[in-house]
Amino acid sequence: MYDHRRRPVRRWCRDVAMGARFAVSGGRAGWIRTALTALGVGLGVAVLLVAAAVPHAVGTAVARDHARDDTLTRTSPASARTVLVARTDSGYHQQNVRGRLVQPEGDRPALPPGVPRLPGPGEMVVSPALADLLASPDGAVLRERFADVRVVGRIGDEGLAGPGELAYYRGTDRLSGAGPEAARIASFGRDVDAPFTTNPQLVTALLVGSVALLAPVAVFIAAAVRFGGERRDRRLAALRLVGTDRSTTRRIAAGEALAGSLLGLLAGAVLFLAARYPLARIRVLGLGVFPRDVVPDPWPAALVVLAVPVVSVGVALFTMRRVTVEPLGVTRSAPVVRRRLWWRLLTPAAGAALLWPAAVRGTTVGTWAGIQVAAGTSLLLLGVAAVLPWLLDASVSRFGGGGVPSWQLAARRLQLSTTAAARSVSGITVAVAGAVAVQLLLAGIGTNDLPEPYRPSDGNQVQVASWQRVLPASRAPEAYHRLRETTGVREAYGALIDGAGPVPARPNRADGVYDPEPYRLAVADCDALRRMARVDRCADGDVFLTRVGDMPEDTAPLPAPGARLAVAPAPGGHPASWTVPDTARTVAARDSFFSLHGANVLATPGALDPALLRAPLTEVEVHLDPDRPDAIEYVRNTAARIDPRLGVLPTGGAGGTPGLYDMVRSALQAGAVAVLCLIGGGLLLSALEQLRDRGRLLSVLDAHGTPRGTLGRSVLWQTAVPVVLGLALAVGCGLGLGVLLLHLVNRPVLPDWTGIAVLTGTAGAVILAVTALSLPLLWRLMRPEGLRTE
Repeated sequence: MYDHRRRPVRRWCRDVAMGARFAVSGGRAGWIRTALTALGVGLGVAVLLVAAAVPHAVGTAVARDHARDDTLTRTSPASARTVLVARTDSGYHQQNVRGRLVQPEGDRPALPPGVPRLPGPGEMVVSPALADLLASPDGAVLRERFADVRVVGRIGDEGLAGPGELAYYRGTDRLSGAGPEAARIASFGRDVDAPFTTNPQLVTALLVGSVALLAPVAVFIAAAVRFGGERRDRRLAALRLVGTDRSTTRRIAAGEALAGSLLGLLAGAVLFLAARYPLARIRVLGLGVFPRDVVPDPWPAALVVLAVPVVSVGVALFTMRRVTVEPLGVTRSAPVVRRRLWWRLLTPAAGAALLWPAAVRGTTVGTWAGIQVAAGTSLLLLGVAAVLPWLLDASVSRFGGGGVPSWQLAARRLQLSTTAAARSVSGITVAVAGAVAVQLLLAGIGTNDLPEPYRPSDGNQVQVASWQRVLPASRAPEAYHRLRETTGVREAYGALIDGAGPVPARPNRADGVYDPEPYRLAVADCDALRRMARVDRCADGDVFLTRVGDMPEDTAPLPAPGARLAVAPAPGGHPASWTVPDTARTVAARDSFFSLHGANVLATPGALDPALLRAPLTEVEVHLDPDRPDAIEYVRNTAARIDPRLGVLPTGGAGGTPGLYDMVRSALQAGAVAVLCLIGGGLLLSALEQLRDRGRLLSVLDAHGTPRGTLGRSVLWQTAVPVVLGLALAVGCGLGLGVLLLHLVNRPVLPDWTGIAVLTGTAGAVILAVTALSLPLLWRLMRPEGLRTE
């Protein structure tokens, strides 16, 4: 006789295969159940594969950025391969525009990646995104900026940070040589493979945000495996009736879960491939990705492929530990077991223990610190999911028997199945907790901590400046006038900024370099000087003395009236001398960080000839008309016509490109909303499954005359109560985690209540959407036909 005990492996494989056949058979109901599981697991797998592709995508983007590097701090000797490069970065409609002026010095100039030849004077090569923008109606104002330039080519993908980057190389013959205005380089690209660096606080925010987005996905996958659990248990009871033992039923259940997870892996791969193209539109930290860059790293991808089936089988077996499958039915936890709180607190306590030492030291730099932050955050967020079942059970057990019928039905249903309710909303709870923590962290590290006097006095204010000192003093009045005449400009105040020192001005170092000038010098008309100091009366020919800021040079005594000063001393030359008039008056400075930079010596053109300034810094404070939304674009166009190297800085937030922290905050908030919608889909699938399993009960209630509205409201209560309790727990834990992380980066606590309201409002919308989408199935199940049996 054949003894089945001698071949356990073959028997196990046969049982697992039988479970897999059950998963893909059983008629329409079986296919729907398996499809829901595959869809739920597939959505989670797609998110995990995207996370696994982040290192490769970032690595390729950083490599492209390094390959086109033209750092202006390095200088090469002139040769046939050298190129003069000057920055002309600007913006357009809250998008950065990367620009470079290039001028070859030989017949074999170095070429940037993606550019087959350097453009000549009056020519430029542009990125595909910039070419499309210039050809569209939305780029009408931008076309004026390049009205005298002809597009002769496009930049290849290897020379761009991402597919949506706006970039160009513009040819010129007006660069005089290497210096403050331009750099001479012999090749594009960094000499060393330097790592990509950014603000450690921002890295911490991204790290925590990634953990906050991925932790609920793991919870969601575990919940998706349980779709159709009650029908599966009844089928296992039928198998027990025909003679299978308990071990066999567990292996069959494992096979069914394994089949659903494998189908989920296939669905996740398809969704991942489809998601690569929308991901190409995302830019973070100035880097973008092309669809071909979104490729999972082999080891993380292999981990996902192996972990998802293992976790699916483990969850299926773990959830059956309190289910007794007998030939005559299924018994679920007959004795009521009181949930213990103490062991559920161990997980968040362990996470806090990992984060607390880093918070005390205030360090987030290094591999170990990153692992510590990620592990601590993960444990704290997963601790929220561990505490939620206890909180839900403790709250539901106190519901009395009173209230309207819909509330009574919902309360009784929740009391009978708090585990299923907690499992359904645990993903939302973890997602909201992580998102609240990230919002709080970004709000703290994104603040500039400037006191009120140092904030913009005008929300529609920009600054135009020649930070590369490319605008001669003789051209400054013309620049002021052209900016004042620009469409959408209300007023413009200009000043020339330079340095001065006592006479004689001699280099006191062997290399001929002068020490920093002890005085800052500004030459401007009276209107502009009033923006820099508290001047009551002023006329051309006046001079004012003032102390500004807390810079080291401000500790030196101010020059006395009648003192001789060396104006703009420079190495290798003889500075001009100038005498402070006896009529110079001392005035108080205006503390306005976003206005014209202050100076110690404020002179009108009648008192100090601007021609004495060798290479001044030209600054223009421009106030825009708030009724002209494109005013800043006209200012940028005027500045580009004056000199493409002039910079335009939106100091008051008028039409500027979003700040780095704002972009990261928006990206993480969009991710959190997407995860909430994803979990909402799982919540809907779970609700539909529960309604199908209760179809006979709903038919009985309908036969007894229960109004449909009552049952509809009971579904709303059943969805709302767990979600509301979960949100309360999530907001509290998220604020606590955020405060701990802010201590870690030593930043102030500034809750972003708007962001928190958006997240909680999204969760509320998920509740209403799940209820609304559940009603059609509820109405269909409430029919007398549901009482039929065979």
